[in-house]
Order: sequence, then C-alpha cells, then structure tokens
Amino acid sequence: MSVSSRISPVIQDIVEKALEEIETSLDARIILAMDAALRGQGMESADSPYQIMFVYVHRLDWYLKLSPGPATVELPASDDFSLTGWDIRHLVEKMKQSDATETRWLNSGAVYRSDVDLMRRLAVLQRRVWQPAPALAAEIKTATSVQGNWSLGHTLTTEEFLTPMYAALSGRVIAEDNGPPPEDIRVLYEGLSEEVTNEMDVILSKKAKNVANSDAPPCFRSQIFMNTELARLQTVELPTHPAPDDSIFDRFLADTIRRFG
Repeated sequence: MSVSSRISPVIQDIVEKALEEIETSLDARIILAMDAALRGQGMESADSPYQIMFVYVHRLDWYLKLSPGPATVELPASDDFSLTGWDIRHLVEKMKQSDATETRWLNSGAVYRSDVDLMRRLAVLQRRVWQPAPALAAEIKTATSVQGNWSLGHTLTTEEFLTPMYAALSGRVIAEDNGPPPEDIRVLYEGLSEEVTNEMDVILSKKAKNVANSDAPPCFRSQIFMNTELARLQTVELPTHPAPDDSIFDRFLADTIRRFG
C-alpha cells in the first residue's frame, strides 16, 4: 500500500477505517483510493471537503454472473466527506472511452491507498488511450472562460486566479504530448521562474489557511506568465492518436481481477 506523504495521519486513519468498512459491506477489495477534488490538486482551502474516489475488485465469481450488480457506489457521509467507488470494470470502461476528465483523478496528488505495480500499469494504459488535442482544448476553454471575468492588476480571490492558472499549467504539459498531466499543481509549476514559483507557493499557502474565495496576494508575475502561456497554447496543434485495440483493456481487466479478486 502506498500513501501520500501530504495526508495527515489523522485523516489517513479515518479514511482507512471507512475503506475497511466498505470492503466488508461490498465483500470486495479496494485497490485504489484518492482525493478527486481540490485536495488532490494541491489547491485546498481550510474548508475544502474530502472527495474520495476509490476502485474496488469483487471476487472472481461475481464477474461470472449474468447480472453481477451495480458498478458504482456513492457514500455521502457528510458535506465535508464523501466517498464514490467504481468497480474495476467500470473504471476500465471509462478509460476505454478516452474521456480524460472522467479519470484524471487517477493522477491525484493525495493518495490514500494504492499499489505500485497497479499504478504503473494504469499509467501505461492511460498513455495508450490518451488524446491530447481535446484535452488541451478543454483546458484552454476553462482558463479563458474564467480569465475573461477579470483583468491584470485587479484584486482576485484565490479561486479566481488558481482555476485558470491550473488549466494553463495543465495545458502546458498536455502540449508536450507526453501523456496526461499530473494533478498536483506544485508538480505542474515546478521548474518555472523563481518569481512565479515563489508567488505560487505564497498563494497556495494562504489558500490552505483560509476559507474558499479569500483574496489572493499579489501575483503579477504569475498572471503575466499565464497570459503569455495561454496565447501560446492556442497556437499549438496536436495529433490524434489511433485508438488502441480492445484486447489491451480485456487483458488489463482480467489480470487485475485475477490478482485482487
């Protein structure tokens, strides 16, 4: 089991106990659990909820039934804490559809439970189904739609600034056509100029200590970088990759069920 060092031991213990109870009730094994929202992106506020996605595998004979049962489960424990589970077959079907927005949480920076070999194989499968052109278009649309509501130098909330900045940083990675971008914003801005990284560190630190929509500290260098990067990204042309053969999905599904079921 691999656990993110960013998660506090108290929260990890709460989540682990919840996962164990779910395993008992489903008679299944949970093989992945990650935060699928702001905490997984490294952009949480003090009041950000925990939105946990998990993947589970039933016993082998469950998959041999004509009508095996529901492929998903939702457990809204509270406004601050929710868990949504996908059966492994449902996850593979989503990946086959090549809709990156549905499965981007697989690259979350907040990991509660995982397996090194499984994550490696998932990363390979993600790259095989990855379509960079629509993913880049989606990030540009997100960034420009939010950015269009403010101008350089205006006072912004942390949310107003970080939403388009995160999209621009993700688009920057997508434009390199090396597979899906990581979810953790700190990984996304790693290697940028010292002025930009310092501003981003300050913004994220302030956001983590305050409630959502608090005012952002000055971030002129980061705004200039974002404006320049968005202009560049709108000129990038990316190829359409051929869809992989169904057999790779079948093989991944079968191997995973045999191992964990």
